[in-house]
Amino acid sequence: MPLVLGAELPKMKGGGAMQYYDISIKKLHFIVTPQELRSIMRGFHHVVVDTGVRKGYIESNPNDFFLTYDALYQKLKNGEKLIWEKDYDIVSFSTGVTAHLENCIYQPNTMLNTPHFAEPCPYIETFRFHITMKEELSTSYFVGQFPENVCGLCLSFPSKVEYEKATQKHPIGIVNQTELDDFATYEELVARIKAITKPLRLEFNGKVHRTSVRISNDAKADFENFYFATLYKTKIV
Repeated sequence: MPLVLGAELPKMKGGGAMQYYDISIKKLHFIVTPQELRSIMRGFHHVVVDTGVRKGYIESNPNDFFLTYDALYQKLKNGEKLIWEKDYDIVSFSTGVTAHLENCIYQPNTMLNTPHFAEPCPYIETFRFHITMKEELSTSYFVGQFPENVCGLCLSFPSKVEYEKATQKHPIGIVNQTELDDFATYEELVARIKAITKPLRLEFNGKVHRTSVRISNDAKADFENFYFATLYKTKIV
């Protein structure tokens, strides 16, 4: 069984208290093959963002994230129905991606150190589709709701953050993303994703639906076998 980042540690609801608050967040949903994902994320550090970590933790082994995605993608490619109780580890996993480990601070706690980052870093997690009652495609639902509809990954980064206390880098108040160290990391990830993907358009129930998701050419053929695609008889157009 592949490892999930932070899996050796008990989960902590809400993670740690960061030095900032997200005001608004940009998201990019995408579907790529495991080989393409490795290329997209090449050269960056992986860090735990949403849970406690062991004492002395600095960063994660990127292979933990990649091997978990390998397992997820293989099940998607095979058309298997994902079940929350059985497939939780490969349905709900995530990683922070950074070029600035110095900002990824973990505050000592009783048993675990908790995230207390000086600045945010890009964050990647899984996403799922949902077809609304109006037959619109949504990607905004928690993956635990109908995990069988998980189809790919979502890259997130705040467009604005707010500091309630001054830090060495930022005064009290709102900071735009362009002033954050890992904004360049986010831009590079977006550029790499967009370089190998195109917007996904799906046809179902006789209508063509534009989505906010991007998909690579290599992933298109596999997507037709995804459980979601076969369940709703969708076709890429």
